[in-house]
Amino acid sequence: MLPLSASPALNPRQKRIQERKLIKLSIATGSVFTIWAIIVGILGDSKSIIFDALFSMVGISLSGVSLLVNNFIRKPDDDNLPFGRSQFEPFAMTVQSSVIIFLCLYSLATSVMDILNGGKTVELGIAMPYLIFSIVGCFLLWLYFKDKAQKLRSEYIRIESTEWQLDAFLSFGVLAGLSLGYFLKNSTIEYLIPYLDPFIVLIISVLFLRIPARTFWKNVRELLQFAPDDEVEDMIHEATEKISVYYHFLDNRVRVAKTGSSYTIEIDFLLPKSLSEMKVSDHDKIRQELYDQIKGDYKMWLTISFTTERKWMI
Repeated sequence: MLPLSASPALNPRQKRIQERKLIKLSIATGSVFTIWAIIVGILGDSKSIIFDALFSMVGISLSGVSLLVNNFIRKPDDDNLPFGRSQFEPFAMTVQSSVIIFLCLYSLATSVMDILNGGKTVELGIAMPYLIFSIVGCFLLWLYFKDKAQKLRSEYIRIESTEWQLDAFLSFGVLAGLSLGYFLKNSTIEYLIPYLDPFIVLIISVLFLRIPARTFWKNVRELLQFAPDDEVEDMIHEATEKISVYYHFLDNRVRVAKTGSSYTIEIDFLLPKSLSEMKVSDHDKIRQELYDQIKGDYKMWLTISFTTERKWMI
C-alpha cells in the first residue's frame, strides 16, 4: 500500500501556511467583534447581542483548535499513526459543529424561558452602531473567506467563512427584529416589544441549527469511513471499469472512503486464469495507467491488487 498525492496549484506546505494566516486573521477580527458585542450587549441589556458575542467567542476558540489541528496533521506518519493523521481533520470539524449546535440549543432554551418570564426591553440606541458595523464587516469577511476557501479547497477556511456568514445573518436578524420595536411604540400591540429580543434569538437559533448539523453529519460520515458519494468516487468507478473492460478482466471491486482531504482507495481486479502469469511489471503498468486517470487535486492512499481468486476481493 503506497500513499500517493496529487499535485495541487499550491503544494501542501504553501497551502498550510495560507490556511494558518487566514485562521489567524479570523481570530484577530473575531476578537474585536466579540469584545465590542459583549460591551454593547451588557450596556443595552440585549440577549440577542450577547448571543452574537458568545457565537463569536466560540468561533474564535474553534479557530484556535483548527490552527492546532492544522499544525498537527502535517507531521509525518509514525509507528502510532501509520496511516497518517487525516482523520483528525473531520474530528476537529465534528467538535466545532457540535459546540455550535449546543450553543444554538442553549440559546433556544433560554429564549423560551425569557418569553415565558415576560421578555425584556433593549436599548436600541446603544446597539444600533454595533449592529450596522457588524453586518457590513461580517458580510465582507464572509465573502473574503469564501473566496479563499474555494481557491485553496480548504475545509478549515470553509468553516471560517460559514461562521462569518452566520455572524452576518445573526446581526442582520437582530437589527431587523429590534428595529421593529420603533414601529410598535404607541400602537395597540406595544406590549409585544419586550418579547422581540428573545423571539429573535429563538428564530435565529432554530435557523442556525441547519448548517452546523449538516457539517456535523458530513464529518461523522468521514470518521466512520462511509463512501463519499461524490464526483471523485464516480470518476474512480468509471476509470476502473474502463481498465477492466480494456484488459478483459473478469470483474473489479472498488472501495472508496474520504477522511478530511484524503481519499483511501482500494481497487481489486479479478483476472482470468489465462492471465495468472502476468509479470509484476505489467501490473505496475496498469497501476500507473489507472493512477493517471484518477489523480486530481486531492491526496490518495491507493491500493491496486490483482487476483485470479474471487475470495481475495471480498
